This record gives sequence, C-alpha cells and structure tokens, in this order.
Amino acid sequence: MNKLKSFFTGLILLAIVFAMILVTALLYRANERLSVKSYIFQMNNFANQRIGPMQEVKDISANDLRNRLIKKYVNEYFKVIPGEQDVTNRPTLQAMGETAFEQWKRNEAKTIASMSEKKMFRMVRIPNDGIATITKMKNENYDTDELAELVYYAVRYYMYTWSTSNVMEIEPSQEQGTLYIEAKFKPGIKPNINVRKDLEKGLDPSGLFMFEVTNVGNKEDI
Repeated sequence: MNKLKSFFTGLILLAIVFAMILVTALLYRANERLSVKSYIFQMNNFANQRIGPMQEVKDISANDLRNRLIKKYVNEYFKVIPGEQDVTNRPTLQAMGETAFEQWKRNEAKTIASMSEKKMFRMVRIPNDGIATITKMKNENYDTDELAELVYYAVRYYMYTWSTSNVMEIEPSQEQGTLYIEAKFKPGIKPNINVRKDLEKGLDPSGLFMFEVTNVGNKEDI
C-alpha cells in the first residue's frame, strides 16, 4: 500500500515539475517576442501642429517660405529652456541675422537667462495670419540677382510661460504681443554654402536660406 502511495506521489511530483518547465518555457518564448513600441505624446496645446511629411523647397511659395523663416526666428528669439547653461549659444538665431543677434544679446537674452536660471519654460506660437508687411516692397521680383530690399514686418504672437518646468499640474501664463522686425529675404540657399556638410554638422536648415533680420524692436523703435 505504501509503495502504491509513493508511486502516485511520484507521478504527481513529475506532473508538477513538467508543468513548471512548460510555464517557464512559455514565459521565455513570450519574452523573446516582447517588443516595446515608443510613442511621442503631445499635450493638448498645439496638438494640431504635429510634424508632417517633408516638402521640397521648390514646392513652397516664396511668401510661405518667408513666413516659416520669420516664425522660426521669433521662436528662437523668445524661447526659454529651463537650466540652459549658455542662452546666447543660439547658432540658428545668429545665422539668421548677425546684427540683430548682437542686439538680442544686449536685451532679450538677459531676460531669458534670468528665466532659465529659475527653471522656467517659455514658448511662442504665431498664427498663420500673424505676419503683416508694414512697408511696401518696391521690388517683389524674387528672380533678380539682388537680395530683396529691407522690409518691416509686424509679427503677432502668443506667448506661453510655465513658472516651473516638469510639473504637469501647472498651467502656463498666456500673453499676446507683437514683435516688429526688419528683414530682407529672397528664396533660395545662401551662396557659397555646402548644404550637405552644414546639415551633417547638425546646423538648423533655417540658417541656410537667404533670410536676414537686421533690426528688432517695438513699433516705437522703427
């Protein structure tokens, strides 16, 4: 009788061991097939401005290209990154206007440095109808060899500032303003530019176009 009990006990133990091996094997196989898919979540603000398909420059109208460059410039002009070590290290802003860049360092850069030190975050949104030409262009023929003459633009923007970064509960303060810039523009890449090498260096494409901001100020300054 004891031998019979031992026999059945052995069978049960073998079944348990077999089941454990089977479960372990299934878990191992499942782990092999496990994949992690990464997603980029965009908050409700500006959710309609996700990156779209790439476009060729030739398919973008001159005014559209100019407006995109102006938007890029104003964003670079105002953005605040919390804890930024050197706020004046903005090669794109500098490439889009050396004279205006020096002016920016003497003025807005000081505000940005103070905000960045306090771990604040700031960004700007410019609506599609937010760019207006103040001075009438004498020459609207972009096919000429000369860079188009200086033109003043009024850029209406919406500014969003987070007093503390990385805290989801904090809502940004919002304000609206207008920045007046003097710039000259002509569709195309700057002469003597090696696009491939500059892009391989990690330079922003915005700084490669024939677009130059020469002065920035409020309406009273122009």
